[in-house]
Amino acid sequence: MNHLSIDDKKRLAQSYIDGTCTKEQERTWEAFLIDDSEAIDLHIQLLSSMELRMPILTDSVQFTNDVMSKLPTQLYESDMNSFEHKRRWYELPIFHYTVAACITILFMTTGMFDMLIPGKLDVIEQRQSQPVSDQMMDMTITWLDQLKR
Repeated sequence: MNHLSIDDKKRLAQSYIDGTCTKEQERTWEAFLIDDSEAIDLHIQLLSSMELRMPILTDSVQFTNDVMSKLPTQLYESDMNSFEHKRRWYELPIFHYTVAACITILFMTTGMFDMLIPGKLDVIEQRQSQPVSDQMMDMTITWLDQLKR
């Protein structure tokens, strides 16, 4: 790879940076960049000198607007619309949520979630107590009886 002279490397690098080289020259220069540290230094030097020759961008907003106006917007919008119409029923999010809910209910009813925790589960026994509504009725009746006396 190091068979090129420094002037040849410089010409090849300049044509690579300018975008005027052929595909074969492009591959050759990229191979030089990988293998040869002198080529990397030359490439960086040429890029730095090119930076000084570039025009100063005074109105970046206008430049951005010009670039964006040149992009084809209709092509992208039509592709997105056609993509949404081609979705199959099993690709819809509602289908996925429904399947997930059904699987969760199935696991809950079969006790699958109980099997995830090893060991014996302590069951909290409920004490037999009078419902709150009955307790409130008893208190109200007692209060009314006291008012009658």
